[in-house]
Amino acid sequence: MLSMFGEGAMKAFVQEAVDEALHLDRALARLDESPELKKIAVLHYSPIKETVIGEAEAIFPFLGSSRLAEPLSRRGVEAAFHGHAHVGTLEGQTSGGTKVYNVAKHILAREGFAVPYFLLEV
Repeated sequence: MLSMFGEGAMKAFVQEAVDEALHLDRALARLDESPELKKIAVLHYSPIKETVIGEAEAIFPFLGSSRLAEPLSRRGVEAAFHGHAHVGTLEGQTSGGTKVYNVAKHILAREGFAVPYFLLEV
């Protein structure tokens, strides 16, 4: 996991990931008030490395952040969906067991989806 070191630009890059994880956690915490709800997260960036594999490894840090995975797992999210990594992998999961789907249109087409969307029954 990236830590805040080095020049100001690197610190700002890491701070942005920390801030996004905090925003996600606060939003998911509000859903805890209704425990009967199944939680689904829709993200732009990937919370795991697994769904960006296929992209150039040098750009992995710009496709997501593992800091997003912790709130997903801790808050009991059933599944998370993201795009952004157009050459990545369709499916993975956080270390805490939350399923993660990269539903970028290019990936769905490559995986043989006849329609440009992904359905998951929860």
